[in-house]
Amino acid sequence: MEQIKEEEARERALQEVKLYQSNDWDIKEERPEYFLLTRNTQTITGHIFIFIFTVWFSFGLLNLAYWGLCRKTKKIIK
Repeated sequence: MEQIKEEEARERALQEVKLYQSNDWDIKEERPEYFLLTRNTQTITGHIFIFIFTVWFSFGLLNLAYWGLCRKTKKIIK
């Protein structure tokens, strides 16, 4: 009975992971207790535009702030 509940919880967690993967999240780590997801930030276009338009008055600090705001992780418990 307990094994069936664990399997159902794992299936629900996998469905949630698939939902996040369809929205540009990648699995960073899979443990028996949880999935650890990170936001896919492979594109550098945003960083280039921020750098070009703000380097004159912020010395690239706004680009670093943008990178920090875009870097996200999410943990899904199984």
